[in-house]
Parts: sequence; C-alpha cells; structure tokens
Amino acid sequence: TSKSLSAKYPKSAIAKNYRELANNLMKSQARKMASEKVKIGSPAPEIAMPNPDGKIMKLSDLKGKVVLLDFWASWCPPCRAESKLLNELYLNYHNQGFEIFGVSLDNSEKRWLNALKSDNRVWPNTSSLDGFQTKAAENLGITALPTNFLIDSTGNIIAVNIHGDALKSKI
Repeated sequence: TSKSLSAKYPKSAIAKNYRELANNLMKSQARKMASEKVKIGSPAPEIAMPNPDGKIMKLSDLKGKVVLLDFWASWCPPCRAESKLLNELYLNYHNQGFEIFGVSLDNSEKRWLNALKSDNRVWPNTSSLDGFQTKAAENLGITALPTNFLIDSTGNIIAVNIHGDALKSKI
C-alpha cells in the first residue's frame, strides 16, 4: 500500500507520487459515489454552513421554497458572470417563493466577501473556506464550478447544472 511504501522509503519520490495518486483516486471514487447518489428526483442532502456573519445556515430551512443551490467561487470567471442572471432571477421571483442558497468554494474570506459585495449576491451565501474540501462539495461530488442543483418546494432535486436561458425558463 502507499502507506507501507512511504514508511519503508520515506524520501522516495516514487513512494510520494504513488501515495498522492492513491489519495486522488480515493477522492475521485468518493466524489463519483456521491454524485451517483444525487440525482434528479432524489432528496437534496442537508447542508449547514456559516454565512458571512458566522451564523450557520441550513438548506433545510428553505424547504417550502424553490431553491437554486449554487456552488461557486470568487476566482471562477463563469461563476462571476452568472451573477447577473442570478440577480435577475432573485429580483423577479424571490417574492414568489424562489430562493438561492450560495455555497462558495473559496479559501480566502477576503476574496469571498469582496465577490459577494461586487456581484451583489444578496441571497443566503455560505462558505467554510475549505475550497473543494468543503464537506458539502465532497458529499455532492462537486468537481467543477459553477455547479448547481434546482430543488423543488418539497426538497427534491429537479434539475442539475442548469444555466443561462435553460435556468431562466425552468424558474
């Protein structure tokens, strides 16, 4: 195994590379298994993360609303570009029961908070500042950004990775 190789050859670059490869394969397999669990029609898993004020926000608190679960990051140009559409959807449909639950995969609090402000992301936003190692990202098999899940008022996923005009018409 990679651990026994590392113990036997602690300075070996080959043992180090093998250990990293084994770790990456295990993470990839875990993400694949997570993404297979999260399908259209399945219940959205619980997410509980801190907002910019440190208050824990739960996805389940939004049950009864149509929710766009939006995984994004300040360093992701497509995520930032999508902010304009999300603002439009939020403004037009929030009073009719539509909500957005943002999960930032940032590592920098400063960059995250600056992006929230500059992109006018006024809906509930959360981040553990753990990047892709955020528990919610690992549980949902997030490997790329932006990624989103549209959740109906009963808490079931009704669309995955829906963007642009397709998202607009679905809402």
